[in-house]
Amino acid sequence: MSTIIVPGDKLAIEGSSLSNTKIGPGIYKIPKSQDLIPSTAGILHVQNQSNSNNKKGTQLVYIESNTKRYIPQNNDFIIGTIVGSIGEYYKVQLQPFSSPVLLSFMAFPNATKKNRPNLKNGQSVYARVVNDDNDATFETELECFDSGNARESGGFGVLDDLGLVFDLSLNFARELLYNAQSLVLRHLASRVQFEIAVGINGRIWLKCGDGLASRNPRKDDGDGDVKMKSGNTESGMSGHNNNNNDDDDEFSFRSKNLKNLKDTLAAIDYLKRCEKVSPDQFQNELKMAFKGV
Repeated sequence: MSTIIVPGDKLAIEGSSLSNTKIGPGIYKIPKSQDLIPSTAGILHVQNQSNSNNKKGTQLVYIESNTKRYIPQNNDFIIGTIVGSIGEYYKVQLQPFSSPVLLSFMAFPNATKKNRPNLKNGQSVYARVVNDDNDATFETELECFDSGNARESGGFGVLDDLGLVFDLSLNFARELLYNAQSLVLRHLASRVQFEIAVGINGRIWLKCGDGLASRNPRKDDGDGDVKMKSGNTESGMSGHNNNNNDDDDEFSFRSKNLKNLKDTLAAIDYLKRCEKVSPDQFQNELKMAFKGV
């Protein structure tokens, strides 16, 4: 069931079913009365979810809207960028020009004062909102471990530099994150191997293949063939062969890295194309994005 709704409208949900209702984006539950009210304009969706333990099951209620500004809500999955620290917290930016939120030094699996991640400015994290800013007495906070087990990451944590972070619309990010029937990622998986993290704040982390690896400059030991190159022919040939092998390895490394980069950029182009077209055009957009790759 779906219908257009604006703030102030009454939701057509029976009071007896509120206990079995899960709320999503755009819906606010009044603490005292437990009534549900819309907090934004858009299309109201009510989805029934089967539950083997409960014959009645549960229903998910949310509002689909194409807003530009992200407002943190509890249990949202987000991708943020470290922009500094204050006290025992990292400051994390969720969108450009937005106020940073807080990520505790201890909000990681098995973190202690002596054993905790040392994050630098510019690094990206995949985290969950645990305290939104609806209550003005608290700052919005994040955490990077599973809600049911603080010893497990639950897929959250620091995102490595092997992938790229880019922005999509909030509406399309919700589609990728929540719609299990979406064909966008299925088509992409048929073309290239990839890993993806979707933030409901419109930020996406994507890595194709082994990602964009970097190789540290090789340091000479001082004990190699360089010192012996003028000693005899066999030593000189050994050094020459080693240099050829190093050149081949470097060429192979760069070729693989270049392919992963092209695949990643093509995949990003494909996702951005899919924002603007209907599902029946996804396959054609995939071919266009990977043309020449």
